[in-house]
Amino acid sequence: MNICKICSQEFESEKKLHMHLRSHKVTLAEYYVEHYPRKNLYTGEPLPFKNKEQYFSKDFSTRDQLLKWCESEDDKVVSDYIISILKKRINQKQLNLAPSHLELKINELPTVDIYQKHFGSYTAACHQAGAKPMFGSQLPSAWNDPVSQDIKIFIDTREQQPLEFKNSESLKLDFGDYAVGSEHYDYTYVDRKSEQDFKSTLSKNSYERFREELKRTKDFDSYLFVVTEGSTSSIERSNRWAPHMSNMKYIYHNMRVLAHEFAGSCQFIFTGSREESERLIPKILTLGRKLWNVDLQYYIDNKKI
Repeated sequence: MNICKICSQEFESEKKLHMHLRSHKVTLAEYYVEHYPRKNLYTGEPLPFKNKEQYFSKDFSTRDQLLKWCESEDDKVVSDYIISILKKRINQKQLNLAPSHLELKINELPTVDIYQKHFGSYTAACHQAGAKPMFGSQLPSAWNDPVSQDIKIFIDTREQQPLEFKNSESLKLDFGDYAVGSEHYDYTYVDRKSEQDFKSTLSKNSYERFREELKRTKDFDSYLFVVTEGSTSSIERSNRWAPHMSNMKYIYHNMRVLAHEFAGSCQFIFTGSREESERLIPKILTLGRKLWNVDLQYYIDNKKI
């Protein structure tokens, strides 16, 4: 039952309770902040109310506060807290695989490194939370080997703004925008996205078409790296000033759904720029399946590649 804390009247649904609050001339924010006060675990200040789901699911106003709290609080308190929110994420979203570095970041959860510090490894934390990690391999040492200048990169004929490589050729690809041939081919492809492409691809109008492309990739026992030439922060920043703003929560939701549905066949990465995409893509294509089980975004964000 939903009981009004002001007059004790009972309602059969939360929606009817919220409608009833109008009779008391209070907003949802005023009602919940007064009758269900919550404090920021790091600052001790009252948590701001944006909506009910956010108000009861967050213990910090920003991820930066969460990370600082993890560094300053007692280790046992931190380990108990971070494993509980990982379990909550896995259970609420009914995940078979634990969140990747990128998913942790977007949803303002603790970092992979914090879980490593408190549980020995992120894999161990995931298992304790009841799921396998989405990625389980370290970056191979071969990443540091130079890419041969003789390697030819094939660029799909439909690519509108192709990246520049020293040795390339236009060719119609089954999926993705970039691949390599001959002895270097390892069933690995790259789908390049600008920031706007990324948002439109995961929008309502294009989602199913892109899902079909990922399905073809999986059916061909291949792997697609979806490489966006921007960062999540730059995309969100430019989106706020766009003539037609995208619902980034919806976009990221669709990205998560596809990342989990096609785990083992694709991963999304954000390089930060076209120049970085041009630097990373030859490595990705030539190393191929050696990277299929590597969380590349973790290494990109931590400046390890």
